[in-house]
Amino acid sequence: MYPNGLFEEAEDIISILREKLPKHVDGKDAILELKEADYQWRQMEWVGWYYEYKIFSVLSETLGGALGPAYGNTTFDYKRHLVWDLKAHPKHTNKGTPNEPMILNDQEAVESCVAENGGVGFIVVKGEAQFDNSGEFKVWHDILKGGTSAYEHERVRRGATSRMRKVAFDIDSIDAYFIEDQSVLDRGIEEGWLKFFQKGMRNADGSPRRAKYALRTDKAPRSLKVASVRY
Repeated sequence: MYPNGLFEEAEDIISILREKLPKHVDGKDAILELKEADYQWRQMEWVGWYYEYKIFSVLSETLGGALGPAYGNTTFDYKRHLVWDLKAHPKHTNKGTPNEPMILNDQEAVESCVAENGGVGFIVVKGEAQFDNSGEFKVWHDILKGGTSAYEHERVRRGATSRMRKVAFDIDSIDAYFIEDQSVLDRGIEEGWLKFFQKGMRNADGSPRRAKYALRTDKAPRSLKVASVRY
């Protein structure tokens, strides 16, 4: 059973974001804004960090609310009456293939949040990314950070390829998904529209990686999407 006020809160959130978030965001402008705020501006995957920062700022200024609860190393991004996590989801990879599934959060954290808060929602800014085909954007970002990082030097030493950076993002829609209890999580795994990401994988030091949930947005049931707005 959905918690009281779910649909009203979801509609309030996506309506405000539709009004406040521009359709197009340039990557350099976004990173400079994050740098000014001293928030995760060195991160390669700036799209997710930018929208996490921007959405929380907009919602806290207009609707109030605060950071969500923390479980272990996972803190959910926003809580008004209900708990929400904030995601940006490019619909395609740099090769033009569907970008599915969308990585959610730590499995144990999601299950604990659902059990203790009457469910958990995901606000998803979905759209199309433009990619750094020339490599110029990566060079610009490296210079802004003060040079190539130790992590990047180690990647080069190992001969591993570098992921192509995103240079811009255009919003197509903002969707609100909500998972109300453990039975929905279990059904999602059984039906295949929820997956486990990193389950059984190990870090370079041999330690196990914590499993995360991942959502097939292209296969999620209609009942999961409680509000949506297109640009």
